[in-house]
Amino acid sequence: MNPLPGDLFARRLRQERERLGISQAELARRMAALLGSNVDSTAITRIEQQTRAVRLDEAVTAAEALGVPLITLVSDNYARENEAEIQNQLAELALAEQEWEKQRQKILQITQTIQQLSAEREAFRSHALDVDPDNAGDYELDPETKAAVDARVRSVRDKLADEVTDSDT
Repeated sequence: MNPLPGDLFARRLRQERERLGISQAELARRMAALLGSNVDSTAITRIEQQTRAVRLDEAVTAAEALGVPLITLVSDNYARENEAEIQNQLAELALAEQEWEKQRQKILQITQTIQQLSAEREAFRSHALDVDPDNAGDYELDPETKAAVDARVRSVRDKLADEVTDSDT
């Protein structure tokens, strides 16, 4: 059998008050400030013990004083639905964080490749400035440098091909 709204209210009022770590006297003080009239802490005790019915204005004010929607204090379904939505959002957040990390790693890898290629380009430019075009004729790289350049070009092509293949899957 489903509990009556008054029973749920009493239980949920205590749970929310304890979750916030406030006393019955503090809740009564907060409610009194919102209502503009005196609320005795024994009224909170009797409401939580279900020896006193709660008035509608007290219920609305108690929810406001606790910083929760009134439905939280009168429905178990709201708490379950709210918890389910929190779990769904946490799962989505975890997936988004994984995707973000994957993209961050890809950005880091691309940045490092750009830095390496830029450094190599600058080294070649510097070397080219040292060559006198009038006296050099057809300039050939020495075999060791040519082999290093060819290996680097193959490495970059392979890396880009792998990235294209990875992004297609």
